[in-house]
Amino acid sequence: MEFVKGQLFEPENDLPGGAYATHTDSLENKHDEQQENPQSQNSELFEQKVSDVNQFNISRTYDQSHHLPALETMKTEAASNGSDECNRNDSSPAVNLLAANECNAQQVNSWKIDRGVLIPLPHGRETDKAAYAHVIKEGNAEILFPKKNEVFYNPVQEFNRDLTCAVISQFSKLNYDTQCMASLVDDHAVFAPGVRLESGVTIFEGLSASGLRSIRFALEIPGIKTVLCNDMSYDAVENIKQNITHNRVENIVQPSQSDAAAYMYSYASKREAEKFDVIDLDPYGSPAIFLDAAVQAIKNGGLLCVTCTDTAVLCGNGAETCFAKYGGMSLRAKFCHEMALRLLLNSLESHANHYSRYIVPLVSISADFYIRVFVRVYTSAKDVKNSASKRALVFSCTGCESFHLLHMGKSLVNDSDHVIYKNSTGPPVSHNCKHCSSPHHLGGPIWAGSLYDVEFINSVIQKTGQNVNALGTSKRIIGVLTVMTEELEVPLYYSLDKLCNVVHVSQPKAIIIRSALLNAGFKVSGSHCNSNAIKTNAPSDTLWDIMRSLAIQQNKVLGSKPGTVAAIILGKEPSFKAIFEKHPDSEPASKKARLVRFQANPEPDWGPKPKAKKRPAAAAAAVDGPDVMEISEESGSPQSKRAANQGTKKERKKKFNENYLKRFACKKFMKKV
Repeated sequence: MEFVKGQLFEPENDLPGGAYATHTDSLENKHDEQQENPQSQNSELFEQKVSDVNQFNISRTYDQSHHLPALETMKTEAASNGSDECNRNDSSPAVNLLAANECNAQQVNSWKIDRGVLIPLPHGRETDKAAYAHVIKEGNAEILFPKKNEVFYNPVQEFNRDLTCAVISQFSKLNYDTQCMASLVDDHAVFAPGVRLESGVTIFEGLSASGLRSIRFALEIPGIKTVLCNDMSYDAVENIKQNITHNRVENIVQPSQSDAAAYMYSYASKREAEKFDVIDLDPYGSPAIFLDAAVQAIKNGGLLCVTCTDTAVLCGNGAETCFAKYGGMSLRAKFCHEMALRLLLNSLESHANHYSRYIVPLVSISADFYIRVFVRVYTSAKDVKNSASKRALVFSCTGCESFHLLHMGKSLVNDSDHVIYKNSTGPPVSHNCKHCSSPHHLGGPIWAGSLYDVEFINSVIQKTGQNVNALGTSKRIIGVLTVMTEELEVPLYYSLDKLCNVVHVSQPKAIIIRSALLNAGFKVSGSHCNSNAIKTNAPSDTLWDIMRSLAIQQNKVLGSKPGTVAAIILGKEPSFKAIFEKHPDSEPASKKARLVRFQANPEPDWGPKPKAKKRPAAAAAAVDGPDVMEISEESGSPQSKRAANQGTKKERKKKFNENYLKRFACKKFMKKV
């Protein structure tokens, strides 16, 4: 008899101390009863397992050998009670105990314990792992990867996937609670990971690659009805099918091969109830081509998750490209990572406004080499009118990086308590900066509203902290989200190292500058985007007065070259004397608690991984047909040219002809081989 080890989740802190022991003892105590009358106990036993799903939430590896007698009896009992009328195929769900009870577990040949429940494993589900180069275990999923780089995978983005699971889990819980209040949930419904819930959320992952994220959704997030796992690549979809089968989540995860934008557009005209509750877009590069379809295919109040890995464009390298993709000009400044988030949110808001919809950000994060946002999309023509007041242009000084915002519109309340919308007036600055006389760069428009929903973030922190072993990056999630709750709701920030560099002073500890701002009566916080960030509601005049006071304290006022930015700023007397004594609130709570706020390099040579390789001609012919490949090769496709020129560079060097190359000026200095 074969037994498969599974994973158990620890009981919740609020469970009685002996609850789990009583549960395990009850399984062993049933052994003698079942031997006396095995047939009458089958239905009762499975019903007991279903009720236990709601009672226990587990996370510790457990040795099934303690329950071998009970397991042996249950397996013998299931085999004896099987009927020929049960025709359930090998795609039976791994954790759907109700379905297992319907077929009397006829096809069960082994068991495992998962989340405190006995799980039947069907026949014929052994996977040939030797045919795969890597078998990766992440979360509760085990993913098989082909020997060639035909399917994209980046281990550094485990934090991205863990955070997504945590956010969607909390969103699913809110959706479940809302349905329970409206009496829309079946009394026998099971709200647990791995169990299909008919009234649960539907998730669409548009660019799935290996299917790792979708499979983790099915195994780790409770209250899911369906996860649609889509990719345009044939090799990726074939790998997705293998991984779905390997993880036994066929009842929840459905593979699909289609263009993500086209598929979402097909849902745009459907009824509201048929649209997706959650859409997750994590492309290789820019998600710009998917945003318009995504805001139409999602339900009212649905969750849209978007990742951008083209941060170079969003952070100022190619502002014209950023404008073409996201509808805003990026700026090369120290606050560029937060501005990247706000440019993406502005693009989402703009796409949503086209269809009388608007966004409410829940979590917006800049991490590693990418940015990630989680927003809810609502429908309301009235609330869309507030969109102009939530977006702003940015005027950034090219010398000292002082910045000012100009909102695109403003809303006023008249004497009759009616809201009136008007155009903004401006600009808020002159052509040259008042601090250093340098010109301004214009950026945006950007999202000028809040980046976070603090109440939602606190609920995610609380849920993640209940079981820090459930996710591989739980400590980092808790630390980064805690920093977000401490941030002021003001757009952009200054960088302490840049401020000190401008006026040529030694950089002090951040607590000193934060204390000076707090002692002056202003608010200040850090930012998860930059460890040196100074986010404050103080005007730029106050900030530069503090830096002037610091320069006086360090005797650096007269050391600057005349005409430079430092000389112009330090040439003015401060309007008040800054107090650098430590303020009680200058040190954030996340630092006092020593949370993981800013992650170190996750691995050597980390960063964006190369794209998955294209299919070879033989594999493409097997799918598209040989006629299509012949036409492609005759027309001189890039694939055929690449294959024809493979390995010819060395041959050309061997046939080097100096007289021939003299005719080409650019090749005169080519060395002989």
